[in-house]
Amino acid sequence: MNGVLTAQPGTTTGAAAEFRLPDLSLPFPAPRTRDDADALRADLCRWAELNGLIGPRGSTRLLNSRLLDLGLGLLGDARPEREPVLLGWFLWMLLLDDRIDDGPWADAGVLAGFAASAAAIVAPAREPGTGAAGTGGAADGCPDPAGGVWIPDDPMLRTLAGDLWPRTAELAGSDWRARFAGHLARHLSAQNALVGLRGTEAGALDASTYIALRRDLFGADLFFDLFEAVDGTVLGDADRPSGLRDAAADVIAWTNDVYSVEKDLAFQERANLVLVLQRESGRSWQDAIDTARDMIAGRVRDFLVARANLPRSPTGGEGPGHAFADRLQAAMRSSLDWHRSVPRYHWQADAGTGVVDTRWTPPSLLWPQFERDPYPLYRRLREEFPIVRDEPMDAWLVSRYEDVRAALTDPRFTPRNYAWQLAPMFGRTVMQMEGREHAGHRAFLTPAFRGKALARLTSSIERTAAGLAGALRGRAEADLVAGFCARLPITVVVTALGLPEGDIPLFQDWYRAGFSYMGNYRQDPATLARGLSSRDELYAYLKPHVAARRAGPGEDLLSVLCEARVEGRRLPDEMIMGFCGALLGAGGETTDKSLSSLLRSLLDDPALLAAVRADPGLIAPAWAESLRRDPPVQIVLRQTDVEAELPSGTVPAGATVACLVGAANRDPARFTDPDRFDPHRTDGAVDREFTGAATHLSFGAGRHFCLGSRLARAEAEIGIRVLLETLPGLRWADGFAPVDTGLLTRAPGRLLVATG
Repeated sequence: MNGVLTAQPGTTTGAAAEFRLPDLSLPFPAPRTRDDADALRADLCRWAELNGLIGPRGSTRLLNSRLLDLGLGLLGDARPEREPVLLGWFLWMLLLDDRIDDGPWADAGVLAGFAASAAAIVAPAREPGTGAAGTGGAADGCPDPAGGVWIPDDPMLRTLAGDLWPRTAELAGSDWRARFAGHLARHLSAQNALVGLRGTEAGALDASTYIALRRDLFGADLFFDLFEAVDGTVLGDADRPSGLRDAAADVIAWTNDVYSVEKDLAFQERANLVLVLQRESGRSWQDAIDTARDMIAGRVRDFLVARANLPRSPTGGEGPGHAFADRLQAAMRSSLDWHRSVPRYHWQADAGTGVVDTRWTPPSLLWPQFERDPYPLYRRLREEFPIVRDEPMDAWLVSRYEDVRAALTDPRFTPRNYAWQLAPMFGRTVMQMEGREHAGHRAFLTPAFRGKALARLTSSIERTAAGLAGALRGRAEADLVAGFCARLPITVVVTALGLPEGDIPLFQDWYRAGFSYMGNYRQDPATLARGLSSRDELYAYLKPHVAARRAGPGEDLLSVLCEARVEGRRLPDEMIMGFCGALLGAGGETTDKSLSSLLRSLLDDPALLAAVRADPGLIAPAWAESLRRDPPVQIVLRQTDVEAELPSGTVPAGATVACLVGAANRDPARFTDPDRFDPHRTDGAVDREFTGAATHLSFGAGRHFCLGSRLARAEAEIGIRVLLETLPGLRWADGFAPVDTGLLTRAPGRLLVATG
């Protein structure tokens, strides 16, 4: 079987593989059970949240899973006051590994810049108490190549500079710090090398190259250094022979590889001993697994030989190197126990036989393929895994139309996920509310998007669309996303709120950061940090406007919010500003993406484009069909408090449920030939598609059906009509082909057109 990671018939997980996980064992005692494990986890998560490394969802998952067990197992006999340093590094490196594995963060030189900054922070010349290695916290900053001091924006670098490295540097002397800094630099360099292999043939990494890279890639030497420091037993060179450390590093790294084969195949990673061995030998996956198992056993023997040859004390007893060897033994055993029992890496292994068959590995939303083209994966989910747990994301995926509609309308599927998805940014909004609270807040918002209020906005839509389209007239080429789609809806929302149109560029940055925060399923720390900072900037901007409306309300939506009463009480300022923030995201980002997808479909079909230009009445059915086929929001999350039955199966209590709107809207059981763009699909009942009775699910369903559906319709009908009237020769620019991108929200990133 070919080991090159390309799709095979019947599977979308890369090379199909079937193998039995080996029954690995190590001749070392199991580490002791920690009575204080829960307290250590809680302290670590509080520290990580305080420093912006994780958000509420990340903290919850760490506290309710076994992801931190290996870090606890590595503590050994560390001094209690030094244990948080080792745990901090464990989580820091775990988060870095996730950022590199999950998605495009590390590409385009981002990881290289991160590595250079991290190396500067721990540079050997940085002594405790000075600059980044000082004890004064984040304000100490980091060394700048030009000689100044700078504060890194990335939360992981900021934490390293202002907290983790200062505490680490205090554990041992300058020689140890220089050694540790060198190992960190090698680890980051290896990660960069791995990222550089993305998109290349697997043959670029042969076994000998991989084995040399793997020790640094796993970062075992960093933890071995930390063992010495947190135990207070830094060794001299004579007591720390490299053979002992190298053998232990290989055992730990290769154990990880053996149990990570399913994950690495699914995520199309190349750095795995088993994958390299299978490709080079051309033999079965089981042969490659067994070869790796034998290699691990060989390195265990090498370790035991190196331990036997350690220098003894002058009295003939064991020297300091023996105690360190015991520490390495415990680390190897902890690593094996963790990888063998944690489903993070081998979630589909048969419990009785240990057999993994990757043809039955369900797609994960964190797979890179979802960002490139989710629809083949949606199809596979509907057909083979209609209700399935996405282990890497820690969510249940629901993909069939009847199941998604049921989940969006069943009160057992609550919107409480917004407590971590949105509330940290905007507090409690109508999207999170239920029951009477939801009804009371929705009641005063609904009129702002209906009747006279909507009629007042149509003139704003017409005027804005005419101005934007006119600015594009006469250009040889123009990008409709940047010049029209991204600007029309946010202008309308800002106008509805009664805020200055001149400030629209500020709002575009804020709502994009906010929507990125809400869709940050990978829990990237930089995205979390930018979301919260954008909220602070937005609230500082809105505060005087809210005060002005309190003093003298007008007819705009912000005045409606300031005057509204729920159960006799006015809304607090924080809730009003939170509503504004959520509205900017919902009314800006989603309509922006919807317009982009609709224009792409029209430009792809010149005959349809001509028909719509000749008869603007076709815009509404085309808009409804675009919402169905290419929903701007692909995923809506819900939370179960109790076990809930859906037509295709059962979702357990306490589950995060990902309702895959993008999959449901193309379910052939509900829509004939669902991948085809057909504006006549509504059979004349186009008004229905902008109400709670809509056949598509792009506006949601049930009590949380989108408040702004009619406003969105008006924006499309007026905006597209004006655009086509103003630019009668609109067509694709020569050689341009649009590319859809995005996981939570999806649409073409550019629409490059000729306007003449």
